[in-house]
Amino acid sequence: MSEITKKTIDYLSTVKTVSVATCNNGKPSCRIMEIQKVDPNLKISFVARKSAPKMEQINKCKDACIVSHNADTMIDIRLFGKVETFDDHESRLSVWEDHLNKYFPGGVDDPELIVIVFSPEKVEYRNMKTGGLEPETEIL
Repeated sequence: MSEITKKTIDYLSTVKTVSVATCNNGKPSCRIMEIQKVDPNLKISFVARKSAPKMEQINKCKDACIVSHNADTMIDIRLFGKVETFDDHESRLSVWEDHLNKYFPGGVDDPELIVIVFSPEKVEYRNMKTGGLEPETEIL
């Protein structure tokens, strides 16, 4: 694992939500999403409702961008990549947390529950306290 990937995973362990941008008719559409899981390959899992507008956008275009900034540490990240969706029981179970019941009253088998997995293709990591204004960049 590269140093940039490791630092990005470490950073993501300190935040619960990030901004996720998808494409809407050729224009960016951004929303705050709660991270459910980050794996060692920097794949980031989220959950959504199948009927959410972002799902139509994802079905049309798999490109996405994740952005996050921590004002206390002065660290920010920008990840560019693709998203995939999964609605099988195993994928749902892998990210399920009990607090999701308020959004998905049917639990892990709620028919509206879908798992979104973001796979980065490019990572930008910036620590403005120690590294200045230019991000460290890695193509995956």
